[in-house]
Amino acid sequence: MSIMTNSAKTPSGKTRKGQVAVRLDSGSIKACFPRNYCSEGKQIKLATGINPDNWESKASQLQRRLQIELEDGRLDDGNGNFDLGRYQEILGEYGLSARLRVVRDATTSDGQLPPKPELSILEVWDMYCEYKKDKDLAVTSYMNDFKGTYRRAIEQSIKDVGESPLEIHNWLLTNRCRKIAKLVLSHLSHAHKMAVRQKLLTNNPFDGLSEGIDIRERKKIINQNEDNEDSKILDSNKAFSWLEANEIMDFLKNSNKFSHWYNFVKFKFLTGCRTGEAIAFWWKDIKWADEHIIINRSYSLKSKLFKPTKNETVRLFPMPKGGELWNLLKSIPQGEPNECVFKSKAGKIINETVFYNAWIGRKLRQSGIITALIENGKLSKCLPPYNTRHTFVNHQINDVGIAPHVVNAWCEHSEEISKEHYRQLDLRVIPGYEIKDKQRTKSELDSLKEQLRQQQELINKLLQGREDT
Repeated sequence: MSIMTNSAKTPSGKTRKGQVAVRLDSGSIKACFPRNYCSEGKQIKLATGINPDNWESKASQLQRRLQIELEDGRLDDGNGNFDLGRYQEILGEYGLSARLRVVRDATTSDGQLPPKPELSILEVWDMYCEYKKDKDLAVTSYMNDFKGTYRRAIEQSIKDVGESPLEIHNWLLTNRCRKIAKLVLSHLSHAHKMAVRQKLLTNNPFDGLSEGIDIRERKKIINQNEDNEDSKILDSNKAFSWLEANEIMDFLKNSNKFSHWYNFVKFKFLTGCRTGEAIAFWWKDIKWADEHIIINRSYSLKSKLFKPTKNETVRLFPMPKGGELWNLLKSIPQGEPNECVFKSKAGKIINETVFYNAWIGRKLRQSGIITALIENGKLSKCLPPYNTRHTFVNHQINDVGIAPHVVNAWCEHSEEISKEHYRQLDLRVIPGYEIKDKQRTKSELDSLKEQLRQQQELINKLLQGREDT
């Protein structure tokens, strides 16, 4: 709750209807209570004892406390009168004392108490957010959008122009992009409509305000570091060859600087999972007896929360005993069931940005894993960490020969993704990790052809020598 001070936007310094204000008034800091809580319909102003030279912080604390006391009815003496004794006790708790004299504003009243004030816009919004969270809102959307971007826009608009819906509408269009403005106004309308249905409000002042806001759809730009790159999952230009994948893993295993990333990167190459899914992989997701792992959550760096996978499904992935994946996970000291298998060098949850910087390197400062390998002639191209996923999919389908629908079940890369809760598959089919690089096969064939040619030339020379003799 913000302190109301005299400004061009609030020339009288008055707070919203039904709210307590602690503000500068006639040279001193006074607590001003809403007139509709007084049986005479008049406003009460009381001294606070706060130093006018440095008052904002203390006044903000006192204001919040008085608002709670007022709403809970603890400032009523039981006869409909203001309880000065209780007010004085509250001042004492904050180390304040004041000569109390009730100052009543003149009022135009017919002797009837005004109706109890309705909920503020932010109160309606917070109630709506909790409802959405419990009903159908993803936890990341709740934290990042509804309690983050949207609420900040509402708070700032109220701070600048007050609680007039039309002024908020104009402010949003001026200070936020049209898409955010439309979304905020639309959700505000839904929030107030819900409050009206619950008889908490009498009308919906935001009804229709989002209509007419045109959002021009821009051509979508695909970012290689985002999940929408799955649309090009079979593009070999966006994948390392399996020989290159092994070069990366060998480099990490033998590097003093980057060796702590070895297990994490190898897991990504061996499973084709998304980076967030690898970060959120827990020990309880390993089913040793059944020889498979489960991928059923991801980690959001932005909200610092674990969340369901991109399509909210649970996937099984084969882990045959004694195989590459089995041996990798067995080599890591086992932790608690709900503990992440892969951690940062400091033993914490992996920060995706830190990993990205280690992978690519920082411009003009230091080389990364991939840039170092390119400099050494081991790799031909620089691809982001997400493309370990492309590498796995391409290798399994094009080199090993696994059916695409099986690889899709392992990685969930198809655009037409099944919405079943549990992705079942034939676990007798297992991933292959042998190097069957086509370029290498071609090179070996060319070498054999050259050997045969040379042998044929030698034979021809021997035959020619016999004929000459």
